[in-house]
Amino acid sequence: MEILTGVLSSVLSSGLVLFFVRRFFERRDKAEAAERAGRKALTEKIDAGLETLRLLSYHRMSEEIERLLDKGFATPAERRVLDEMFANYKAHGWNGDMDARLAKVYKLRTDRASDGS
Repeated sequence: MEILTGVLSSVLSSGLVLFFVRRFFERRDKAEAAERAGRKALTEKIDAGLETLRLLSYHRMSEEIERLLDKGFATPAERRVLDEMFANYKAHGWNGDMDARLAKVYKLRTDRASDGS
């Protein structure tokens, strides 16, 4: 009877230890899964924000280039601002038709053409 009691208490105690160990690891796994999901959601928000910045940068540069082309000249200060915008645009690894459009601006005069008035 003592042997049976010893075996039974041993089995029960190991079962109890196993229960608590499993419970600990299940909680930890759930917490890690929640943390991974949170990081993924944050990454998606950051990606969406960067895409918005790219679109806004492109739009703003397009407006500025068109304004300068319509005006017919670009002062050195305006070119510097455009250079800064372009450097930032390129630093993000974005590419497109900006190189060719910017080249058109650099072909412009740097001051207003005098018409003799």
